[in-house]
Amino acid sequence: MRVIESPQFTQACQLADQGRYLESVNIFLELEKNDPQDATLKLLIATNYFELKEYTQAIDKIRRCLELSPNLPQANHILGNILRETNNMYDALKAYNEEVRINPNYPDVLNDKGILLFKLSRESEALEAYEAAIMLDHSYADPVRNKAIILKRRGNFDEAKTLLNKSICLKKNFYEAFAELAYLHLFLCEFKEGWIFYATRFELELRGQKRFDSIPAWTNKELRGKTIVLYAEQGLGDQILYGTILRDAFLTRNNFIVTTDVRLISIFKRSFDEFKNVVFLASDSKVDVSAIDYQIAIGDLGQLFRTSLNDFLIHSHQYLLADHTKVETFKQKLEAGKINCGISWKSFRDTIGSDKSIAIREWLPILQLEGFNFVDLQYGDTLNERNDLEHKHKIKITNIEALDKFNDIDGLLALIDACDIVITTSNVTAHLAGGLGKPTFLMVPFVNAKGRIWYWHHDRHQSIWYPSIKIFAQEKDGIWAPVIKDIYNELQKFPKTSSLS
Repeated sequence: MRVIESPQFTQACQLADQGRYLESVNIFLELEKNDPQDATLKLLIATNYFELKEYTQAIDKIRRCLELSPNLPQANHILGNILRETNNMYDALKAYNEEVRINPNYPDVLNDKGILLFKLSRESEALEAYEAAIMLDHSYADPVRNKAIILKRRGNFDEAKTLLNKSICLKKNFYEAFAELAYLHLFLCEFKEGWIFYATRFELELRGQKRFDSIPAWTNKELRGKTIVLYAEQGLGDQILYGTILRDAFLTRNNFIVTTDVRLISIFKRSFDEFKNVVFLASDSKVDVSAIDYQIAIGDLGQLFRTSLNDFLIHSHQYLLADHTKVETFKQKLEAGKINCGISWKSFRDTIGSDKSIAIREWLPILQLEGFNFVDLQYGDTLNERNDLEHKHKIKITNIEALDKFNDIDGLLALIDACDIVITTSNVTAHLAGGLGKPTFLMVPFVNAKGRIWYWHHDRHQSIWYPSIKIFAQEKDGIWAPVIKDIYNELQKFPKTSSLS
C-alpha cells in the first residue's frame, strides 16, 4: 500500500486540519522514512513546519520537494509563504509567480501574492491579484476583505464597507473583517455601527485576555445601585483613552471596581478622587466575582456613552491630574525664560510602531527654533540620538535622567505637566498630554496608512477625545517633511512666554 493511502497518512492530514501541526508532522516524518522520494509528503511536512513557524526546516523540505517534482501544484505557493514570512520578499514573489504559471486557476496563491505586493507598496498590482482571485472563486472571502483594505486606503470608504460586509457574509466568524469594519466605522465617527463590530476584538487580537464572562454584561446605563467591574484591556494608551469615559460611568451612581495597568492606579485615584463609588485595582488583582452584578470591558464604555459626536462635546479639556509636588520639582529642572516643549518621536507598538515613528533627525527644523527648550519625553534609550544632535547640530535636549519614563508613568505625567507644550507622535505621551489638557501637536500618518489609528479620526484637525490635541497628518504616506514644516510654522505663533518665567 502506498504511503499516501495509509491510515497514518489520513490521520496526519486530519490532525493538520485540526491545527495539531506538531502531531501531524511527526506522523508525516515517520511515513517519509518509508518513502523518502515522495514529493507530496515533503510538501505536507513543509506546510506543517510553516504553521509551526519552524521556517528553517520548512524551507529545507520544500526545496527538496521541488527538486523531486518542480511542477508539483502548491509547492511554490508554500515556498513563497515561507520566504514572505522570513522577509525574502522578492524571492517570495518569484515563487508565487511560478505557482501561478504552473497552477493558474488557484485563487489562494493569487490572494497571497496580493498580500505580498501590498507589503511591497505595489497596491495596484495587489488589487489586480485580489480581483483575479475573486474572479476564480466568487465565494472566497479573504481577497474580498483585502481588496476593501486597499479601497479604504484610497478613500473609497463606502465601497470598502460594502466589500467588508460581503466578506463577513461569505465567511463565518471572519473576525479580521469584523475588525476592519469596526475601525473603518469608528474612524469615520460612525460610532453606533463601529462599536457593534468592535465588540468582536476579543475573538482576534484580545483572544485569551482575562475577562469576566460568567457575569452579565452592563448594557443599561439607567441601572442604579449595582456593583460593576470595569476591566482593563489593550495597552496603556488605550486605557487612558477610554479613561475619558470613566466620569460618565461613575455618575450613574453604581459602585465600581476598575482594574487597570498598575502604572495608572495612582493617577486614576488622584484624578477621580471626588468619586467615592469606585475602587481601582491592578489588572492582575483577584476580584471576588460573587459580589459583582455586572461587568464591562473599558473599551465597551463607548457603546453606552459615546454613540455620537455630540457625546464628546460636553467634556472638559482635562481629566487627568498630575502630582503637584512632582510637577514643581520638575519645573525646577527646566529652563526659565524659554518655552519648555516636551517631545516624543517613537512608538514601539507591535506591527505598526515604525509607521508611527519619526526619526529625530527629521525634527531638525523644529529643534533649531530659538526660544524653546526641548524636553525628552520619549521612553526607551534615547542617549545616542540626543548625543548625535548635540555633536552634529549643537542641539541639547533636556533629559531627566532619574525618571523611568516607561515604568514611572505618574512621574512622566508630572514632567509633561511641567512643560508648556508637547509635540509627539501617536504613542502614550499623546494620551497623557491629552488627558492633562496640555496644548499638544500630534503627528500622525497619512489618513489611510497602516499606522493611522482609528481614534485620530478622518478629516479631524482636533482630537474629539482630547480637545487640547491638534492633529497634523501626513498628506502622503511616509512623508513627514510637510508635517514638520506645518508644526514649525505653528510654533512661530506660540506665545513666547514660559510658565516658568
